[in-house]
Amino acid sequence: MEEPVSQSDRDPEMNKLRQSLRRKKPSYVPEASRPHQWQADEEAVRKGKCNFPVRYLGHVEVDESRGMHVCEEAVKKLKVSGKKSVKAVLWVSADGLRVVDDKTKHHWE
Repeated sequence: MEEPVSQSDRDPEMNKLRQSLRRKKPSYVPEASRPHQWQADEEAVRKGKCNFPVRYLGHVEVDESRGMHVCEEAVKKLKVSGKKSVKAVLWVSADGLRVVDDKTKHHWE
C-alpha cells in the first residue's frame, strides 16, 4: 500500500526551496587535520626553536605512557607534594622536550 504523497513533495521547486531554508551545520574539521596551520610549528620544531612559557611543577614517574587519567593523577601527586612551581620555558625539538628554568637556566630533561 502506497503512502499518500502531498503536492509539495512532488514539486521539485518546493523541495529546492525547503532545502535552501534548512540550516546547514558547519562541518567540523579536527585541528590535527588542518596541516596548513601546523606548518610553521613543524618548521620551528625541526629547527629547535619551538618553545612555550610554562610553570614547571616537577616530574613524576608513571606506569603508563598514554591517557588523560595518567596525566591527571601525576598532576595531583605533584600538587600534593607542596613544592612551588617554577617559571620555565618548554623547548620542543625533534630530539625531545627540554624544560629550562627562566632564572637559573637549569634544565630538566
